[in-house]
Amino acid sequence: MGWTAQEFHDFANVTHALIWQGGVAVTRPRISIADSRRLCARTGELLATRRDDRRFRRRPLNAL
Repeated sequence: MGWTAQEFHDFANVTHALIWQGGVAVTRPRISIADSRRLCARTGELLATRRDDRRFRRRPLNAL
């Protein structure tokens, strides 16, 4: 099967577009996973700080 120059050019464009879409499809979740891990780590730090703060409190915050 012989391809014309235009057919080959069209095929190359579609192939190139699919490769880029595949790259984007992999990169976005990786960024989201990294962001989620950072957020989870930060939340853990805040919770640990909150637990430590409770250890030193003698009375509840709402007590007069």
